[in-house]
Amino acid sequence: MMEKRVVLLLLVVSVSLTEAAGCKSTTSPQCYKNSTGKEEDFSCTWVESNLEQNPTYTLNIWDKERKSFIMRVNTGREAQKYLLLEELGTISRKMDVWVQRQVGNHTCNSNKTLVVFECLVKYSAPRIISMRRSAGILNLTLDKPKGNKGAIYEIKWRVRDSEWQTETFVTKDSTIQDFYRLQLQNQTVYQVQLRRQARLLLHPCNDSLLTLWSDWSPMVDVPLEIRLLPGIRWVEQQRNGSRDVNLTWDAPPAEESIGGVTYNLTLSIWPCKIPKKVELITVNRSIQTSVTMSEARVSIIAINKVGSSPPHLIIIPAVKHLNGCLKPQRKNITYSSKTCLEWYKLEDGETRPTTVKNTRHKLFKDIEKSREVKKFVRHYYFIHTMTKKHFQTQVMCPFYSEEGVPTKGPENVSFSNVTHESAVVHWVSIPVVQQQGFLQQYMIWISEQGNTKHHQVLANETSFLIKNLHPGTSYTVSIAGRTKAGAGPNSTVNFETQSSKDMVLSWQDQTILSVCVVALLCTIICSIAARRFRYKLFPVVPSPMIATTEFNCPRDQDLSNVTEVVHNVILLQVQDLKARQNVPPEKSILLQEFGLVVFEEEGEEDEEERVIELGSMKSCCYPNPSYRGQMLQLPEPIHMTDNTYKDNDTESTYRNGLFFESRVLECDQTSL
Repeated sequence: MMEKRVVLLLLVVSVSLTEAAGCKSTTSPQCYKNSTGKEEDFSCTWVESNLEQNPTYTLNIWDKERKSFIMRVNTGREAQKYLLLEELGTISRKMDVWVQRQVGNHTCNSNKTLVVFECLVKYSAPRIISMRRSAGILNLTLDKPKGNKGAIYEIKWRVRDSEWQTETFVTKDSTIQDFYRLQLQNQTVYQVQLRRQARLLLHPCNDSLLTLWSDWSPMVDVPLEIRLLPGIRWVEQQRNGSRDVNLTWDAPPAEESIGGVTYNLTLSIWPCKIPKKVELITVNRSIQTSVTMSEARVSIIAINKVGSSPPHLIIIPAVKHLNGCLKPQRKNITYSSKTCLEWYKLEDGETRPTTVKNTRHKLFKDIEKSREVKKFVRHYYFIHTMTKKHFQTQVMCPFYSEEGVPTKGPENVSFSNVTHESAVVHWVSIPVVQQQGFLQQYMIWISEQGNTKHHQVLANETSFLIKNLHPGTSYTVSIAGRTKAGAGPNSTVNFETQSSKDMVLSWQDQTILSVCVVALLCTIICSIAARRFRYKLFPVVPSPMIATTEFNCPRDQDLSNVTEVVHNVILLQVQDLKARQNVPPEKSILLQEFGLVVFEEEGEEDEEERVIELGSMKSCCYPNPSYRGQMLQLPEPIHMTDNTYKDNDTESTYRNGLFFESRVLECDQTSL
């Protein structure tokens, strides 16, 4: 007994020394069980901070009331120990638990932990099963701890990057799941975390120091609820009796897409009695599928962490109804166990009803004459087949169980482009409901004073040009539709052609003529304006032009070059020939310098000597062309004194601002 006390004393001393040395290489052990079950075993774990030393561990459990070890077990290099309930014995007393760490000859003890094993229940971290957010209320559904016992929860929440708010709540026993409602602000994104501990009624467990909280759950973002799924688009391409459809849609706004969005699609693409529905959950925002030529339906629901959007139903309409087709031969149709016959009545002759009839056991010939198909009413049918998950429409066609004549004629009959010899008649097609059969053609009767002409046009025509009419004549036009059963009632309208006196150009011709006249007037006006504008800006500079004249000069005339001097100002005043003898010599010299002829009288001398011949001057035979822009003003004509000159021998010429007067002498000399 004495030896045991000595060993115990040495152990206490060593523990005290190691604690004083501050050995912190190992954390204090944490021992607990996962539920409140009385037969549940415990496990102890601790954390090593320096694994490179390869330490060994000894778990120590000390009973404080009896002052003795309950357990001292070497775990080797394992940082955990599974404790059986039988090994512990009593679990209602307070005990100290610590770990001794040994590396070679060096030992180190962790801090002691005071525990009551009966209170050591540590639940797993809470798991949020689902969240539902609506009108500012967040409904949380949590998993139940082991044993389906109630628990004490602590929840904390915050707006992103703000301070946490906390709250505790208690759940009850004997429920499958735990629930909690948290009040939040609308249109705000939050973050939420939870933890829990066992709800124990034992007296020593009332001390919070002896109870254990679970780990915190992962932080979860709480997005806004999806109010409306964005619009959905699709593109289809027909191929071998089926349609390849590519559906695409947009993601919800960012506040609603936090944490991810999944899409739940339901495809109704097989129109038989038991419609083929394909459910697909995807995170993508597009899908490709194959549908028949008949109507298909697609329902899409967007789901985020707090709820789902309302279902968005898309109807992919059937292809456009045909107005007619040839009945297919049975040998051209592949029947199988997955063949579906679909038919319905066109309510207004064109629109598919909301409910249709279909069968997998009847053929088209069985329903064509059945009571389910009304007479004189247009129906439509499809024959679908499915092979290896590929849907195909082999036949689609309108049909009548029995055809009748149209119940009325075409509407809104009118005329246009009425002339003295032609007119165009227009009408509106007979509605399908009133055709009572497949319309083959329109019958047109044109009557005038007992004479009737008959015409036929195709059923898809709505106008006809009437030719070879007489001017000023009244005509009656009747139009009726015709089916296989015969022609229906007609629509009759009268009109009158233009008389020959009132023949006028058509509005097209009048328009063309008016445009031509306006264009011609504009061209003329623009041409005149352009010419005037040009002359104002760039006046024409005249250049002298001298007509070619044969000059016969004396042979002995001096033909040497004469240099002419052009003065800036030329002033010529010719007086009456009666006063030409009064011209002073200096003036005559001046005139001669300008290349003009001066006449002088010398008493009784011969008249031929009165004239200074121009042949003696070089300029008489070769007028100087440099007088451009100069004006020779002769207010009065120069009269020759020689009576032998004749009036018809005088020739006046105006060229580019110069006035020339030429006379031919008897000696064929030219004078100015």
